[in-house]
Amino acid sequence: MKKAALILVSLALTLAVSCAAPYRGAVEYAMGAEVTQTVWGAGEDCLKAAFDAIAALEEDVSYRKDGGVALLNSGKTVNGGDAYGIIVKSVELWRETGGAYDITVLPLVRAWGFDSGEPHIPAASELASALAITGGENIIFGADGIRLANGAQIDLSAAGKGAACQKAVETYKARGASGGVVTVGGSVGVFGTKNGSPFRIAVRSPFDPADAIAVLTLTDTYVSTSGSYEKRFFADGAEYHHLLDPSTGYPVHNGLISVTVVCGDGALSDMLSSACFCMGMEKSLPLLEKYSASALFVREDGAVFVTKELAPYVECESYEVLP
Repeated sequence: MKKAALILVSLALTLAVSCAAPYRGAVEYAMGAEVTQTVWGAGEDCLKAAFDAIAALEEDVSYRKDGGVALLNSGKTVNGGDAYGIIVKSVELWRETGGAYDITVLPLVRAWGFDSGEPHIPAASELASALAITGGENIIFGADGIRLANGAQIDLSAAGKGAACQKAVETYKARGASGGVVTVGGSVGVFGTKNGSPFRIAVRSPFDPADAIAVLTLTDTYVSTSGSYEKRFFADGAEYHHLLDPSTGYPVHNGLISVTVVCGDGALSDMLSSACFCMGMEKSLPLLEKYSASALFVREDGAVFVTKELAPYVECESYEVLP
C-alpha cells in the first residue's frame, strides 16, 4: 500500500501576501516530494529548523537512506527513534484494519516496479514470492527492540509525509510562530492562524490537476490524501495503480479514486488515508471514529462523500454527508 506520491492537497494561500503580520516562505525538497512552508510571526531560522527536522526524519524512515528502516530491512534490530514510533502505530493500524494497512508491502511495490519508475505487471511467481513475505506478523517486538522475520521488508511511505508535517508544525510552535502551514507531497499541516483567519486547504481534483474538488477551512490539524490517479500505468487495456491490496498483491479497485483524511496526528492522517482507500468507504467509518478522524471520499464517478464531523468545514459544488 505504498503511498509514493499519493495525492495532492495543495494550499489556497492567495490572501497571504495581503496579511499584515510578517510571514516567511520556503520551497525545498525532501521525502521524495516538494516541501513548501509558510510561517507567520517567525523568521527564516524557523523555516530552516523545520526543514532540518524533516530531513532528519527522512533519514530514519526512508528505506533508501541509512536510518532505522534501512537497518531493519538489512536484518538488524531497532529500538527507538522516529521509525520505531511510526512502526508501533503501523502495527496497531494493521491489526485494526485486518491487514488492509500493511507496511511490509515493499516486496510487492518492487514486484510492480513502482519504486523504480518502471511499473509493469509482475509475473505470477514474482507476485507469489512477494506475498509470501508480506504481513504485519513478520514485525517482531522483543526486549531488545523491533526486528523483521521471514525476509520481510518495510516501507513507511504511507506515513512519512504526514509525520514530516507534524515535525515542521512542532518546530513552528517551539519557535513562537503565530501560524504556519507546511505541505510535504500530499500531506498538509496547519497551525494557528494567518492574522486571525483559519487556513483554506484546496483538495486537488482527481480529474483535473489544475482544479480543486473541494476546499477545507481548518486550523491546528493535518490533512493527507491517497489517490489512485497519481502513479499509474496502462497495460493490455487495463489501468494499474500503486495503491496495492496486501491480501492480493494487486491494485485496489473498489470504486474510490481518492480519500482525504483530517486528523490531529500527522502520521495517522497519512496512514488512515491509505487504509481507508484500501478498505472502502463504508468499512472505513468505524476506523475513522476510533481515531477521532474525518474524511472526504471521491468515487471514480465523481461523487463526493464527507463524514458528518468534517461537513461544516467543506466547500464543494456537490457532496453527500455520510451518517
